[in-house]
Amino acid sequence: MTFWHSSAHILGGALEIGYGVHLCYGPPTSEGFYYDAYTGTDKFAESDYSNIEKFAEKMIKDKHKFERLVLSKQEALEMFAYNPFKI
Repeated sequence: MTFWHSSAHILGGALEIGYGVHLCYGPPTSEGFYYDAYTGTDKFAESDYSNIEKFAEKMIKDKHKFERLVLSKQEALEMFAYNPFKI
């Protein structure tokens, strides 16, 4: 589950950085992971997959840290103020 959870974060980061999406929900599952993301009027197509993979590979190469943060509700609201779905 840790592997799938980390993988979901990599996908989410790639979508945020590469496409400017607003992340909604991205859990690990017993069979893998997924991330719901708000794209506005844009839609992803199979032709986008290779670019998403490139953004994910860059995140992995850059060795982004995975850290658990314990925040107050107010701190979390401030941290995620840019994303209405996290608020």
